[in-house]
Amino acid sequence: MIPAAINTVKPITLSSRKFSTINGVTAMSDKVGVINPYALGELVAKKNIQWNSVSEPEKLLSEILNIKKEAIFDIRNPILNPSVKIDLDEKVAILGETDAENRLKNFLLDRQPQVKIEQAISSLRLPTPANDKLDEVLLSSAVVRSESSVPWKPADKEWFDKGDYFEDVAEVNDPIQGALGDCYFIAALASVAWARPYTIVNMARPSGWGNEDSPIHKISFYQNGTGSPQSVEVTEKVPVTKTTRYWIYARSLDSTEIWPAVMEKAYAKWRTNNLTDFPNYPAISGGDPALACAQLIGGTRTYKANASTSANDLWKFVRANSVSKRTVNPMVAWTYPSQPSGTDYISARVVANHAYSVLGWDDYNNEQYIVLRNPWGTHHATLDTRSGTWSAHHISYNAVVPLNTNGVFAMKASTFKKYFAKLAVAK
Repeated sequence: MIPAAINTVKPITLSSRKFSTINGVTAMSDKVGVINPYALGELVAKKNIQWNSVSEPEKLLSEILNIKKEAIFDIRNPILNPSVKIDLDEKVAILGETDAENRLKNFLLDRQPQVKIEQAISSLRLPTPANDKLDEVLLSSAVVRSESSVPWKPADKEWFDKGDYFEDVAEVNDPIQGALGDCYFIAALASVAWARPYTIVNMARPSGWGNEDSPIHKISFYQNGTGSPQSVEVTEKVPVTKTTRYWIYARSLDSTEIWPAVMEKAYAKWRTNNLTDFPNYPAISGGDPALACAQLIGGTRTYKANASTSANDLWKFVRANSVSKRTVNPMVAWTYPSQPSGTDYISARVVANHAYSVLGWDDYNNEQYIVLRNPWGTHHATLDTRSGTWSAHHISYNAVVPLNTNGVFAMKASTFKKYFAKLAVAK
């Protein structure tokens, strides 16, 4: 039996939201969170899809979900975050559990039929999407549920050990976000894995209660990024789909390792102060990406508001926290909850109310670029981005990173300033 959690952190208060206005856009005070719709698509299709190898990934996703692609990525619709409602005046409201669930149900009820099923699904031998399957996945995974210190065991899920914790050192492309609005944490996890990979390796310690057949990991986090670390202990069992045992939440790009999933579980247990081995995952939807970085490494945070900072100064801020173009202090950036005037998030493939990892900087053809990664592991931005590869020295070798794949892209600093709300570092 796994021992009780060591930490004594008070549970988070999900109903607390603060708002500010930047350039006429109402912004939540560092409460960022959307789900990964591509993970939803895989759950509905019951198939692991290599999205970066698909010629028209958005079209395929649209056919699987039977929702127009523009609607999937429009934050005004409840797909990305059922709890965030934006009215015609761009005012943001945070809905309670019942209202969010009803909003989502009404949207799903009204969406049929919207998409003509074409070659995209048949070419991958995927089944025609079942409407009730999407309803089931979204309502059970994306809608925030009340916190609880009792074991969280929904009827449509089971807890299962999917593989080995590590196959090699933590890598930036390992963490892939699932059907949960914790992009802020997955982006932070990838940022730490990139800037300080051995921090991730050293975070997990074997528990005296576990063994090789049933390992238990002791993982520590820092409240507000300061003070002494607080530890929780978790097994490698994570929520998966009933009977099919498919991933629902975070996973690794490396199919044989599970460290991002176990880290997400430990974080959920710590954040909700759950004393069991079965924490409530939807309760951690929405958070501060910079705080998540600090909670992982222990350190202070510095924030830059893009609206009041020049593009050159934002670029210099990334440089100041980098060595040989690679960040050495974990950095994150996030977008507005609704797009500012003069921007078009959908055509630029930038996601509203979403957190991204910041990997470093570049100076290419006399243009300043900031290199970022979408924690979805796909859906890179396309506006004012460059093609090819990006090179940065990574500890003991020169890393050559392909751009516009695995969610990684290099965007002009001037465009980054307009499309992103904040840039932050933990150190």
